[in-house]
Amino acid sequence: MASFLAQEDQLAKRHEEILSQRLVLLQQMANHQGDKEAEKTWQMQEADAAHKRNVALLNKTKIKRSLRCLAVMTVDLFRPRRKHFVTHEPLPLCGAFRLLI
Repeated sequence: MASFLAQEDQLAKRHEEILSQRLVLLQQMANHQGDKEAEKTWQMQEADAAHKRNVALLNKTKIKRSLRCLAVMTVDLFRPRRKHFVTHEPLPLCGAFRLLI
């Protein structure tokens, strides 16, 4: 009978150890999950900011390209057309005018 009581006492201690280890592991998992969610939120914010920067750069380059094309076309409008044929320069094709050809 004494051996059963000693064995039950050992099992109760082991059970308490397992429960305390389980509690520690659950807390670590919760902390890790919170860290992962915070990192995911940060990554989403960074991706959104990068997307906005890329859109702004694309718009800026489109505007620059269209202004450059417009400047070339304006210069070519005032230049005699025969000069193109004499030098065999191709006529500039820009933006929407490419769709017409």
